[in-house]
Amino acid sequence: MKTVYKSKVDKGLLIAIIAIVLLSYLPLLFEFSWIALALLVVTAAFIADSFCNTSYTIDNGTLHIKCGIFLSSSFPIDRITKISKTNSCLSAPALSMDRIEIRFADKKTLVLSPKQRQAFIDHLRSLNPDIVVKPPL
Repeated sequence: MKTVYKSKVDKGLLIAIIAIVLLSYLPLLFEFSWIALALLVVTAAFIADSFCNTSYTIDNGTLHIKCGIFLSSSFPIDRITKISKTNSCLSAPALSMDRIEIRFADKKTLVLSPKQRQAFIDHLRSLNPDIVVKPPL
């Protein structure tokens, strides 16, 4: 059964990004350029798409990550060894600073911020009971 978990969105992060985008338009007030306007509109569209379409799907033992139109990855759930809370500000398909880090058997990590964090973790653990959750979240 396919289950989709949306990313949690920090209002502060959203406001900061909107402010940066709006400030980028200020130079157009003094020296208008169609090319600059087009680039800013396209950039804003990609950012908006990422905020609207970041999700984590669990389907047939696989965790599928989608972040806008550019990032789409899949990871086998049976290779997950540990889930822990993190406040890492590294670039990740996570729209909140309330994040979890997923560690795989090959020592790779993945940082996510599911809105329904406990349900997400419980779902992963139902498919792989060997996942260690530290500290209990």
